[in-house]
Order: sequence, then C-alpha cells, then structure tokens
Amino acid sequence: MEVAMTGSLIKWRDLMNYLDPHQAAELAATGTLPASVRAHIGQSLRTQLIAYAAYIPAQIVQRQLINPQPGRTTGAFWKGSLLFADLSGFTALSERLSVLGRQGAEEVSAVVSRLFDTLLYEVRTRNGALLKFGGDALTVFFDATTLGDQHTIAACATALAMQARMEEFTNLKTRAGPFTLRLRVGVHSGQVFAAEVGDQSHIELVVTGSEVNRVALAQEIAAPGEVVITEQTLRLLDSYQVEARSKGFYRLLSLAATTSSISAPLPLPLAGPNDLATLNRLACQLAALQPYLVHRLPRRFLDPAAGELGEFRPVTVLFANVYAFSIYLNTLQLEPERAAAVFNAYYQRAQAVVHRYDGIVNKVDMYTHGDKLMVLFGAPTAHEDDPTRAVRCALELREALSEANQEIAKLLGTAVPPLTQKIGINTGTVFAGRVGGATRYEYTVMGPAVNLAARLMAAAPTDAIYLSSSTQTAVEGQFVLEPGTSLQLKGFNE
Repeated sequence: MEVAMTGSLIKWRDLMNYLDPHQAAELAATGTLPASVRAHIGQSLRTQLIAYAAYIPAQIVQRQLINPQPGRTTGAFWKGSLLFADLSGFTALSERLSVLGRQGAEEVSAVVSRLFDTLLYEVRTRNGALLKFGGDALTVFFDATTLGDQHTIAACATALAMQARMEEFTNLKTRAGPFTLRLRVGVHSGQVFAAEVGDQSHIELVVTGSEVNRVALAQEIAAPGEVVITEQTLRLLDSYQVEARSKGFYRLLSLAATTSSISAPLPLPLAGPNDLATLNRLACQLAALQPYLVHRLPRRFLDPAAGELGEFRPVTVLFANVYAFSIYLNTLQLEPERAAAVFNAYYQRAQAVVHRYDGIVNKVDMYTHGDKLMVLFGAPTAHEDDPTRAVRCALELREALSEANQEIAKLLGTAVPPLTQKIGINTGTVFAGRVGGATRYEYTVMGPAVNLAARLMAAAPTDAIYLSSSTQTAVEGQFVLEPGTSLQLKGFNE
C-alpha cells in the first residue's frame, strides 16, 4: 500500500517514514491518528532515540536534537585536552577464551563491559566526552568551552583515576585462567580539528591533525600502567610530579589539584506529548542520528535489554593509513567547513568503495602519523569471499585516493603535497560485538587478528598493500601477488 505525499502530508514527511502502511493511509485520509496509536508511536520513537544515542558521541547527539539536519557534514576546531587510552592484555585474554566458543565470547563480553563501565565512570565524573572506542582503546575529549581552564586538570585526573581503577583487573579470574589487564594512557592539550564526514549512508566523526598525532605518540610512549603527557599539557598544570621521558613527553606520577563533578545527562526526550508535530520532530531527530550508526548495524544491537552481544567469528580486517591531512591544516589555515570538505574528498570516496564490497568503515581513528581507517569484511555481515572483497577494496582505494587528490587540488586552488596511503590486511578469528558501558557503547572487533592487520599497515611502505599469510592463502590465484620480505612484527611471526 503506497500513500502519495500530498500537500497536507508534506509537513509530516519525517513521521511518514516510521508509520506502517495502514497508519500512513489513515493519516492521509483523516489528517490525524487516534491518541492510542500516537502514544504507541511516541514510545517507539523515543526508545529508538535512546538506543541510537548510546552509539553516538554526546556532542553530536545534543546538536542534532536541538537542530536536526540529516546527512549534514561539517567541521570545527575544538580547544581542550585529549585523552587516549589503550588496553594491553586483552589480546591474550581473547585468544585464550576464543577456544571456548560461545561461553568464551560471553565471558569476554562481560569483562569488556565491566572494564569500560569502570573507566567511563571516571570520564563522566570529570565531564569528559567519550568520542569513540578503537577496539580495545578509547578516546576522550575535555572541552575548554565547558570546562574552562580546568580541562587539562580534568583530563590528567581522569587518566590517573583510570589507572588506579585498573587494580580491579589484576589477576582477573576467567575460565581460561587468571589475566591482568593494563592501560597505557596519553594526554595532550591544544586545538584539534573535528569533522563529520561521509554521506547519508554513514557519517563518521573524525578527530584529526598534528595535535591528535601528539596524543597518539604520548600513548605509544607510555608503558602499561603509565600516564604520559605532552609538554603542552605540562605547562597548563600547577602542582604535579612527573619524570621526563622522550623529548617533550613526561610520565605523570601525581597531581595535587583534581576536579570532580558528575556531568549532566543528555537531554533525551524520554517523555512528552504525542501530538503529530512532536512525533514528526522525534522522527526528524532519528533520521539525523541514524547515519552515525555503523552501516547496516543489525537491529539486535540496538536493543538495550539484549544482554551481552559478542561472538568469535572470522573477519578480514583492513587498515588504511592516510597521510597527511594535518599538513593542510597547519600550512593553509583552512576554515572549518572547507577543511571538512577537503577531508571528505577522500573519505566519501573511500566509504563508497567499502560499501560497494559490503564492508563497513568501523572507525576512523588517530595514529602517530596521519589518520587510520579500520574497515571490516565479515562483521556484522559475513560473505564466503570476504578476503577477496577486502583485497579488491584495497585496490580500488588506490584509485579513490588519486581521484580525491585531484578534487583536493581544485578545492584548495594551490599546489599541495598529495595525500598518501598504505594498507594492511589480515584474516582471522576476532571477538566482534557491542562493547562499552551501561549508557555508551559501540560495535567493534578485538583480538590478535585485528592487531596484526594494524601492524602490517604500519610496516607497509607508501602506496603498498601488505597481506598476511592467511589472507594470501584465501585469495591465492585471484590476484598478482609479490612475495614479501620477512617482517619482524611486535608480537607476531609473519
């Protein structure tokens, strides 16, 4: 049953997308809906809104609730402190528990949920904003706009508090034996560039620039159990104890001044009237938030009552390192919207290629040099030929990069160094599922197979595509492959 969008229905066009055919026909015929039907629709829309918001950074949710604009890409410079924390010990935990099948997956889910709940509590108590989970890592921003000069203290205090809470995960008892999980944390203060890029099929929040590369480097310098801050962060602290590390980086030992105040909850419309205008606005808000979800995320992951949603499954993971958008930001002093358009010249093309092979861009994450795309084939949707799809995607990403560089040159109107790219691909069993705490989570993958793909990307020279032996075996005879040199990759024999 199709209902024509007549003049009287145009004002309810957002709501019409969430009505069943009979409800749409009734609204077209009578201009209204019964109170009981409107109440049911209102409850359904609000439930979906809460489920969507749990997967999306708070800044985006707040902005789209106030002024919903579906599919909009934008950019802004944020001043504040960035915290990047990486979990060590999880690789061994997931590898050992993977042999236990479903029971092992449930235990991994429980451990990860408890861990992130613990860490996110410390973030919330100091008004930090969780931007994203990067597998077994997380990125948090402390906004100078809302925290003022306290943003640096809040970030450093959170980092130390997170490390203190990790004592709860020492000698963790599991079915596979005891494990100890530890964090490596980096903190940097300055101005970062945040862009929302993509299209209506999926929009990704990207936090990028040389300031972001600094916090990634600080985290890399930190040993398990340590917090490493940059010199820029140190200058903004008053009373502290540190020890020097690499030039411009310091291990933070203690902090005299701390800050703590539970951040206000998101202004989600948990209740309210159910007139048509309100329902239409709720539908518009849903449409604005939906593109920020993982592309084609199965609906079971949107059910907050679904319990632990994780499994071990074969996945092909592709990492692409794109370098260096930060050069444009640093040398050309781009306006935010123009800078977002420049980044989107690459990202939108890359995403279209990934979607064409039915993969997903799981996230765009920080890296010590440039930016890092994490692409999945086989999760949440599997195909028999996922390794082949990943390799074909990688080859087309080369073409996409060339086209993007041409568009960027036109956008900037000046000669600039072209973006470069290198790729690593691995196939293996990973833990895939919903991770996070009670109020904020993401769909992602974790495990040694993910780490190996990242290591291959890091080892690859510019423009190269490095395949692991497992991926090579899976695609043998379909592509022209050159034998690679033996690589010494940390934690792997490849």
